Amino acid sequence: MKEKNILRFSILFYWTFFWGLSVLDKIIPDVHHLWVGKDFFALFVKFFGSLGLKDPIFATIALAFISSLEGLNFIFYLLASINFLKGKESLSQKWFFRAIFTSITLFSLFSIGDQVFGDRFQLLEHGLFWLILIASWILFKYISNSDGKSLEFKVDKGVKIAIAIGVLITAGASISIIDFSSKTFTNVSAPVEGTEVIKDVYKFDFPFLADKLVWETTINSFKEKHPELKINYIYTGPSELNSKKKTHMLLYVFTEKLGLIKDN
Repeated sequence: MKEKNILRFSILFYWTFFWGLSVLDKIIPDVHHLWVGKDFFALFVKFFGSLGLKDPIFATIALAFISSLEGLNFIFYLLASINFLKGKESLSQKWFFRAIFTSITLFSLFSIGDQVFGDRFQLLEHGLFWLILIASWILFKYISNSDGKSLEFKVDKGVKIAIAIGVLITAGASISIIDFSSKTFTNVSAPVEGTEVIKDVYKFDFPFLADKLVWETTINSFKEKHPELKINYIYTGPSELNSKKKTHMLLYVFTEKLGLIKDN
């Protein structure tokens, strides 16, 4: 295979899987084994709620529209890749242009939404993707019109040693990750045990990947174990107390005795 075709196929391969996984993330918006989805519906509800549009129908319509465009976009990239593998370069280029144009439209809509909802960090990210899409199309077109040399893979002694070391490192890392996952993934759904740090104040150290379901089961489990307590306030620990930052969350529950409430 010529060098230019390898690069062109790499571009198609990347964007096909990029949008394919994006569509899959809309279909599976939850935490599962070896998959951490994002709850886009809750995110959209939050965005529209910030504008005073608290009816979930607005978030539903917006998410359905975006998901349909992403699905269409993925199909365009997939057709471009299939035609490329069949050797139909002209047809592949047409489908790739349609996919690039749809992608640019999507990221333009995302950028407009970021400005409306005041999310400046996402605006920077979507703007960079917009530029990368333009660069991908220019590179794809330039390579297609240029002469390319056939790429020859020569496996010498140094390459063999590098491949062997790479395989060993990959195997070791995979075994370690699988072992860690099998021992810790139960924390995703198991309730967290609280510790009383001061009188009537309990601290809950939520593990990595713990979501709202863990939070709900933790609070319910705490109420069942401590029927004599009334929860007055729930406080999320500040970043200064959260040494692991994004790997977990600290939660403090302020309580008081039910007997004391009745006496008062």
